[in-house]
Amino acid sequence: MTAVECISALKFAVWHVFRIKGLTFWQRLQLALLKIVAVCGYHYGKYRSYTDTPRGSEAIASREDALRAVHAVNGIAKRQPEIDGHNFIAVVLPVYARTEHDLAMLFKVLQYLSKQKRPADLIVLVDDGSPLTIPSVIANEGLALVQLWCNKGPATARNCGMTVAKERGANVICFLDADCQPSSDWVSMMERAQQETPGIVCGKTLADSSATAVGLYHEVFGTLNGRMLEDGSVLYGCTCNLSISVAGVDLLFDSSFPAASFEDVEFCIRAKKNRIRMTYYPPAVVRHHFDPGWTSLFSQFQRYGRFERQTALMHKEYLPWLWSSHEISCFFDGALPIY
Repeated sequence: MTAVECISALKFAVWHVFRIKGLTFWQRLQLALLKIVAVCGYHYGKYRSYTDTPRGSEAIASREDALRAVHAVNGIAKRQPEIDGHNFIAVVLPVYARTEHDLAMLFKVLQYLSKQKRPADLIVLVDDGSPLTIPSVIANEGLALVQLWCNKGPATARNCGMTVAKERGANVICFLDADCQPSSDWVSMMERAQQETPGIVCGKTLADSSATAVGLYHEVFGTLNGRMLEDGSVLYGCTCNLSISVAGVDLLFDSSFPAASFEDVEFCIRAKKNRIRMTYYPPAVVRHHFDPGWTSLFSQFQRYGRFERQTALMHKEYLPWLWSSHEISCFFDGALPIY
């Protein structure tokens, strides 16, 4: 059945790409080929999901449970004083450094955060059991380095980071990936968005290099930009560019998602079911690094296909909502223009 679905999806995907306005023929051809790669990866992952053991929701239920995964916290040790009229903003940044390139990307994002027009009051860097050592000397007055006992996955890492941030007094928590480049006003834009519409705010996520075919693909289809429903509300955003209001969002990520795929989608679906307001705020811009290779695109969508089924099993509302939503294209600043 999956093979039949895949062939049908391939036909629709190619037809859909060639109906997009505002692109050259060469761009459409490139995107059509990459769509084939992505659709095949997604359906291969979906096929693999049928051999997975069904998981229930195993979300960490409390701050105490989250801290059990923590080996050490270096940096700020005391709760920050509350200042009237001042948002205490924390940035939670999970990292799993396997190569020197990963470390270089991490130091680069820390540089971007240090140059913010409105600096974060606290950066919580969560070392998710990295094979490479992350120097503890980077911990300072504005950065807490949280080291987990072993690799637990991004959901648990973010839960630990959130817990530490809340204990330090944060009332707005921003999430970022270690391979991202936030714009110089990213923190201030997230703060403004939370002041205007407190809840969950999803920013605009661009490719760090839209000159490549893969970069163009992610910008046109808004892969990490979330999806929007027909009524204009957000279905989900992605944790590479997300913020929450601590007062209005009392949720944790589901740690039964072991990889960086769909734990943020499931989080947002749960938030939507709890009537938590979600807003798309384009001025909060982040550039995300994407590997330009086609094999990486295949692997990325394979993970999506594999873990989407888990979300659908957990939330019966997910698929109907998904079918009535559309991608938020960065290239076109909204829905795709179709002939």
